[in-house]
Amino acid sequence: MIFSADSQDATESIGADTRLLTDFSGDNSGIEWFVVNDNVMGGRSDGDFEIKQGELIFAGRTNTLGGGFSSIRTRPVQLDLSKFDGIQLRVRGDGRRYTWRLTTNARWQGREVSYWADFNTSDDAWRTTRIPFASFVPRFRGMRLDGPELNRGQINGMGLMIYDRQDGPFELRLASVNAYAGQPQFALEQYRWKNRVLVISAAASDDSQYLNLQSDMASLPAEFADRDLVLVTLLDVGQSEAGGQILTEADVATTRDSLGIQAGQFALRLIGKDGTVKLSKHADASMAEIYSLIDTMPMRQSEISDR
Repeated sequence: MIFSADSQDATESIGADTRLLTDFSGDNSGIEWFVVNDNVMGGRSDGDFEIKQGELIFAGRTNTLGGGFSSIRTRPVQLDLSKFDGIQLRVRGDGRRYTWRLTTNARWQGREVSYWADFNTSDDAWRTTRIPFASFVPRFRGMRLDGPELNRGQINGMGLMIYDRQDGPFELRLASVNAYAGQPQFALEQYRWKNRVLVISAAASDDSQYLNLQSDMASLPAEFADRDLVLVTLLDVGQSEAGGQILTEADVATTRDSLGIQAGQFALRLIGKDGTVKLSKHADASMAEIYSLIDTMPMRQSEISDR
């Protein structure tokens, strides 16, 4: 079926800066979905979806021997989102990385171009994820293209995919899909006097020092949260985030410039609640060192004594 964003039962406004594209309550579930797994290219992954109790549940198992992806996609839609700045998802994940997919009438060598943007999920926790249109990258069968740019006024398909090059089970619950407008430009200043900020910059998410720090944080999540820390990741390849907010390439470049960080290199900055840099490293960083340094700070000691 063709889904029109202008039809009365297709979408509804749910706020000044958002527009509901679909949810799964029954009243707004006019979009039809279908499954595309890597078995179309000889792969061995298995994935499917079901809709129940107001949620779309996308689940299965990925196998990197022969593809490593599973996806669901919409039947043709007609969406003019030219007045919006991105896609907003209400999701509950499993800690793995997923991809939102858009299509238009764009072609590369006569074949359909799709636009991908990755987003991370929290293990068994609901979160609202905003994905700027500027983060979507044109691809053909996974290969990154130089263009064309996404035409947000001619979106004719959406999809959800897992392609994080990992083996194993996955499950993501999707409650709603919205378009949003007006997300402000990211700035570290927004955390001042509220949070300490740990900024990690790397060429890609497979950088060994980046992975070691992520592992340390994941092993003791309470230690990280107890110190009012927010994580900001700045990557050349992969999804950059700040406390769950997906960052654009411009956000990454501006933040690096403000901290004197060059692209393509590993760097770490610890920023105190007063907005100043407390630790600057380019190698041999550890969460134990970071926690110990924070615990010597007068503001941290005051927080502990006030408990």
